[in-house]
Amino acid sequence: MDGDRTFDLDELRAALEERDHLLMRFETVTLRLFVDFRTSSEVEPAILVLQAVNSFRERLISLRRARPELPVPDQLQVATWPLRIGSLERLGVLDTIRARLVEDGASEALHQLGDAVQELAAAERAEVRRAISGEGYRTLWTAPRS
Repeated sequence: MDGDRTFDLDELRAALEERDHLLMRFETVTLRLFVDFRTSSEVEPAILVLQAVNSFRERLISLRRARPELPVPDQLQVATWPLRIGSLERLGVLDTIRARLVEDGASEALHQLGDAVQELAAAERAEVRRAISGEGYRTLWTAPRS
């Protein structure tokens, strides 16, 4: 199940259609998806998977490293995705990103998007396995002994 969380899907789609970038945080994995539509004469849009950081300053440094050809955004546009990674496809979020990349003629970024979603889904599956096995998790109660 994806949970009971509510969020404004139309607002997210509008942001992806209008903004020059969006950093997506996920509740199921610590990785972040950076959708960057910004361009210059040397650079096309890019889709990047970024590690979680501990501060805004660290995020700015990570963006500078990821896209050194472009200035760091004045304001960082962030959205939290409360559902599973697969729901990005089911709810049309990836279609919104793809449409904009096609409009921009960003074929490399389209490939990056596919790779990024696969990486995020794999990280989510690994996290579910860790939760089931208890690796890195503490149980709230112990099983009764027979």
